Amino acid sequence: MAEKKTTLISGEIRRLLKSVSRTLYLSINIMPEPVRSYQGLGYLVCRALDSVVDAPQLPRAEKLEMLKLVRGIDNPENCRMIAEAGKRLAPEAANASETELLSKFGRILDLYRKVPEEGKTCLRKLFKGIAEGMETDVRNFDGISLASFSQPEELDRYCHLIGGVPGIFWAEVYRDYFLGRNPEETNLPTDEDGDNIGKALQITNILKDIAADIKNGRCYIPSAELAAVGLCPEDLRNPDNYVKLRPIIKKWLIWGIEHLDSAEHFMRTIPKKDLALRAAVIWPVYWSEDTFDAVAKSNVLDSARRPKISRRRIYSTIMSTPPLLLSNTAFARGYRFRRETLMLSVESPLTGDKII
Repeated sequence: MAEKKTTLISGEIRRLLKSVSRTLYLSINIMPEPVRSYQGLGYLVCRALDSVVDAPQLPRAEKLEMLKLVRGIDNPENCRMIAEAGKRLAPEAANASETELLSKFGRILDLYRKVPEEGKTCLRKLFKGIAEGMETDVRNFDGISLASFSQPEELDRYCHLIGGVPGIFWAEVYRDYFLGRNPEETNLPTDEDGDNIGKALQITNILKDIAADIKNGRCYIPSAELAAVGLCPEDLRNPDNYVKLRPIIKKWLIWGIEHLDSAEHFMRTIPKKDLALRAAVIWPVYWSEDTFDAVAKSNVLDSARRPKISRRRIYSTIMSTPPLLLSNTAFARGYRFRRETLMLSVESPLTGDKII
């Protein structure tokens, strides 16, 4: 795979990727080909599909049909129908970047046809898993009334589909790239590591966006866990209920941290000469730890105080990366220092809406 210098993401499509992917673009942009094109194309298709199925004006049956079509992405007629849906929905998108994304959905799907077969194999598995995860959203949440997952296993499964499957795709693309250079290589990224890291990144998003999701009728926190602390999904509209909710937030923070621990092994499988591929792991992992810390210190039910890391923090992580690229030990030390600091925040008592 490494021998084929496939360049799919260029020009206005590359600019579009930058406008809709925020920090993820920083990681994708530094990757070598064909890893960069496969990661960028995978993200753009999933991001555009997400916009289609999130459109409030699209009936549930049509959303499910779109997700069924993407499972047969090799069928040109399927791609045509998906692209037409994107164009139809583009004028009512939330912002200019999303409007452009939906209007160019057809051109993005056209790029898939140019992917070599081994790349398509990875992408098909990605799209299948993401489509299944999005179907979970569509079937559980109608965007009108507030609904929730019932059991913790449902949230775990959802994190696997929306985060873990892309993580496995990430590991597989890396693995194929390394094997393309050295077919005898045995120290390779594993699906398990990719799944764990992806699930951790997804629970990061879920925890920091609880207030926004509640406004949109989605409660990813299982109702069984809420009932155990005397709450129901409707209670999460009130920021004053955060004290009761905090034990559940703590549980899922620790769950996410433990899954993110797989990053140490993932990093040890990436050759030290592959600086860009190593940096593309370091950044999202460190940013996830920082976001977990922000969640631990915030009242996530207060929509006016959405936990997030500052742009300054994002770029300070990038600037501090060079010493970590050539040393797995240095990366592990940095990761564990952040982890210890994070656990102090997770374990800190809460008074009102402030950590003490």
